[in-house]
Amino acid sequence: MNFCPRSRGRPRCQQAALSREQIIERAFLAFAELGYEQVSLRLLANHCGISDSLLHHHFGSKQQLWQEAADNHIAPLMATLTSNLEALAANDRPAQALRHNLPQSLKNMVSKPAALAFIFREGDLNNERSEYLRQRYMRPYLNRLDALFNQAVLDGDFRPIPPAARHVLIMGFLRSMVIPAHLQDELAPHLSSQEQTNALIDNIALLLLHGFSQSSPPLLGAITHVQ
Repeated sequence: MNFCPRSRGRPRCQQAALSREQIIERAFLAFAELGYEQVSLRLLANHCGISDSLLHHHFGSKQQLWQEAADNHIAPLMATLTSNLEALAANDRPAQALRHNLPQSLKNMVSKPAALAFIFREGDLNNERSEYLRQRYMRPYLNRLDALFNQAVLDGDFRPIPPAARHVLIMGFLRSMVIPAHLQDELAPHLSSQEQTNALIDNIALLLLHGFSQSSPPLLGAITHVQ
């Protein structure tokens, strides 16, 4: 674990007074790397060279510290994704906006691996924290994407693919980028550089958009449109 790096010749985390922002940063990286249950305030305090009582004084509880970590790191990412999407939607047809947005948003998210790991670790669970992330950050963005997609269907540009199918394809790809599991060997060459990663994202986006497009060959078997 390296969420609180040490400096040569100095005590852990320099034994200097850490700012609130620095504590939140280290907590965020710890939660992303280890998961909520594996991170205790004592562990975090130890790695940052501060006392347990200081953490309790600043944040009250691990749950409160987790929420501040989420708000400080997930909120800016989702705000960027949303503002980029709205800028595209304001200047083009929904289908074209989505075509431009998909590779752009995937690259933005993949460029923040700790944020993705944080999101997916909590997403594996069904608790207050996962619900907080879903309702506060993920669902509003997905709802906006769905609204644009539905309009693109009405415009005759996209075929009526169920939201669940679209979300599984996109979120599944993002998950594999930070938790590759059995795909580690296959993905390793594509994650060796930013250029290779961007090329993979462009290929995945092209594949997905080809499937969404109304002009693409029909899929095998009928797909029922489910809202």
